[in-house]
Amino acid sequence: MSSERLNVALIGATGKVAAPAHLNGLAAAPNANLYAVCDLDADLVGELAESTGTKVFNSLEAVLADPNVDAIDLVTPPFVHADQTIAAARAGKHVYCEKPMTHSLGEASAMVAAHQEAGTTLMVGESYVFHHPNVAARAVIDSGDIGDVLHIRETKGPWVMKPEEAQRLSGMSHEANAPWRVDPKLSGGGDFPWIMDHAPHFFATARYFAAGAEVTSITAHSQLGQTAIERVSGTGAPTGQAITSVAWSFANGIDSAWNQVESGGDAVGEVGFVTHVHGTKGTLTVYGEGGGAASRLAQPAAVVLHRDGKSRVIDEGNSGDRVWLSNNNYYDASHQAAIEHWVDSIIAGRAVRYSGEDGRSELAATLATIKSAEECRSVAPGDVPDDWTAY
Repeated sequence: MSSERLNVALIGATGKVAAPAHLNGLAAAPNANLYAVCDLDADLVGELAESTGTKVFNSLEAVLADPNVDAIDLVTPPFVHADQTIAAARAGKHVYCEKPMTHSLGEASAMVAAHQEAGTTLMVGESYVFHHPNVAARAVIDSGDIGDVLHIRETKGPWVMKPEEAQRLSGMSHEANAPWRVDPKLSGGGDFPWIMDHAPHFFATARYFAAGAEVTSITAHSQLGQTAIERVSGTGAPTGQAITSVAWSFANGIDSAWNQVESGGDAVGEVGFVTHVHGTKGTLTVYGEGGGAASRLAQPAAVVLHRDGKSRVIDEGNSGDRVWLSNNNYYDASHQAAIEHWVDSIIAGRAVRYSGEDGRSELAATLATIKSAEECRSVAPGDVPDDWTAY
């Protein structure tokens, strides 16, 4: 390294959704030095560089040519991840790559191989497995307090944005501020672009609670109904509706399911992401990103253990989230925890807790989910061809 701390360049630094959390995380990580910011928007990135006191770049090539850069943090869309990650490896730079990792399993394998050959570290930015309620819940599972895990049930309820965040984004959604998320090709999700962005989160969370077991079979349900069957039969029916439920099995016998609630925040008692981990002795209720009670209702504890007819609070929550109506800090705290882990692991020469191989596992499950919804059948992640894309 060129200094006692890791010199990091943030790529895609002027983005409005994940980039602020990465900026905050890098600023708070004791062993990280935000050395440079890079973006194609010369005016915006110039202003950011001035406000953060960092070096400014307008191209990744220039960043990689700077010998003072130790690592790059990619807050860029997935359609450029493979090229950027491989180029960084060839330049001898470590990489933190936001999820979704890339568009195909072949590209993901190439990203992993490039860093293995270079001897550099590749970490995929899966913030859910660093979110403090999930970490607290995993400790309970490891302690044996809920016995053997039988089933993991996840629900993505409506996310309710705080007024301050809505004002920062000029009243627009995250998708409007990162339009690649809903573009069939740029997202990589084809007829189901949003699931390409979110599914890595819910598969990673479930696999974290399932002791890292691999997914063996996936069945996804979409709102396409008969039109999906017609499309498979070659009639070319229109597509593009949402995947609303996914069920899958792990190699260790644990079953899991995810469901999306489509109603608005005023129609439900709970908002955001919530997971129930059912075991032979007890059950955990775990509130994740934006998770908690709807507006005007009392906020629940972030993690609660139900056992022997009693409920015990495991994680009360913390300062609240910058973005969502929730009493557990996801956006800034989880990204900071993940970035700190990446930086500290590189400095100490340790393997990261969420590697490129892990990112590839979640990508395989995500692509299998899309394939299942398109073809109206169960699909094994291992059966997704390396060169298959959803678009």
